[in-house]
Amino acid sequence: MESNKIKVSIIIPVYNTEKYIRQTVESIMSQTLKELEIIIINDGSTDESLKIVEKLALQDNRIQTYSQANQGVSVARNEGIARAQGEYIYFMDSDDLLDTDALEMCCHKCEEEELDFIFFDARTFREDSFTNTPQLSYQHTEKLDDNKVYSGIEVLKMQLQNYVFTPSPCLNVIRRQFLANCHLLFYPGIVHEDQLFMVKLYLQAPKVACIRRAFFQRRLRENSIMTSKFSSYNLKGYLTVTHELLNFKKQIQKKEIKEVIDLHLSQMLNAIAWQAQTLSPRKRLHLVLRFIFQYKRYVSTRGIAVLLFKPFIKQQSNK
Repeated sequence: MESNKIKVSIIIPVYNTEKYIRQTVESIMSQTLKELEIIIINDGSTDESLKIVEKLALQDNRIQTYSQANQGVSVARNEGIARAQGEYIYFMDSDDLLDTDALEMCCHKCEEEELDFIFFDARTFREDSFTNTPQLSYQHTEKLDDNKVYSGIEVLKMQLQNYVFTPSPCLNVIRRQFLANCHLLFYPGIVHEDQLFMVKLYLQAPKVACIRRAFFQRRLRENSIMTSKFSSYNLKGYLTVTHELLNFKKQIQKKEIKEVIDLHLSQMLNAIAWQAQTLSPRKRLHLVLRFIFQYKRYVSTRGIAVLLFKPFIKQQSNK
């Protein structure tokens, strides 16, 4: 397909999702918008994922498959961005689904309003065997007028104030030129890279809007990043995001942007204090000291107290 005819480049990193990848790719193949390129980055899968997508590529010449050694979702997405030729970019996870009219409706509104990106909601579904389902909400458009064009700063601030910020790139269709102008890529080697990417995306976008529909279907399954127990790896990711956002803040002159970054960091770091209760006492103490000496303005006294004492209280109550 000629690059000037491609409306959307869909980027799908794949790592060992043989059970789901066919259904995921078929939900993209069946989009009512046909002017697509489907860029699949096989990130060193050791199962049958690559064979499945290669067979799908024989059925649909819009599918491109590339393989790399396992380097993580950020490197895979960045590779997809480098190869993308479409007017817009959409990031898809390899175990989820997208409603068939999603890309057509999003592109139409983006062109009509000359948007930098558009966003929408998601609904969750779970595998029958997965009973320990986390409570996750992807409804982040309820407080917004879907007939209005906002700045990204306005939207991010409203979402944070209402505690509905959802840092998933899969809920956005982004103009490729805007992404290039921002020099925005995914930070490699960490989890929670979406937090950093999405905050920077919002803060640099003059024109954004939403469609108040749950186009995206998020699969909840065991052993995925979002359903796994909080670990040192999670902590490393969040602290890297914190460091990078503070560096980004130093480059900004606009007071409103600095305030929104501070609001996000406050919410994220206090949430970490609750999640990090599963870490060892030594690691919790190290985190407490870091909060006190580096991030005191963002972490509440209650957050520090929870991190210090709640695991002990819980242990005593279980005796």
